[in-house]
Amino acid sequence: MKKHYYLFITLFFLLSHGRLFAQGIIVDTADEATPTGVVIHADPRLELLIAGNAKAKKIEAAKPVNVIRSGRGFRVQIYNGNERSVAISKKIDFMKRFPNIATYMSYTQPIFRVKVGDFRSRSEAQSMLIQLKPLYGAVMIVPDYIVINTFKKND
Repeated sequence: MKKHYYLFITLFFLLSHGRLFAQGIIVDTADEATPTGVVIHADPRLELLIAGNAKAKKIEAAKPVNVIRSGRGFRVQIYNGNERSVAISKKIDFMKRFPNIATYMSYTQPIFRVKVGDFRSRSEAQSMLIQLKPLYGAVMIVPDYIVINTFKKND
């Protein structure tokens, strides 16, 4: 008796397998309007979603990309020491000499660091290093997370 019961259940699942994967799409093979003979009836709101998504992509592609984000890059370190007053004076001096270049001061106990610039490549940082070496002495290029600003500057 159990053997017939398991056989019946197995046959039931095997025969209904095609209906389980339909997932609510109605398929009509009797229509001769299409060359394949298959008509899929979908929700009309689906077309609105597809059209809206295509319009959004076109608008996004047409806009210039203006964002401020962070990423990996390089900075030039002009001070590394444990005296806060010296770090602040070097930062102020740099800001007076180069007002358009960003300056960053950080403190990791017991060291103060003053870093300058947001350079995407090491070669950009190298040109700044050459300018700063006579002014600040022991300067070096350090990898860091930088601010990437793609807004057009109003010059």
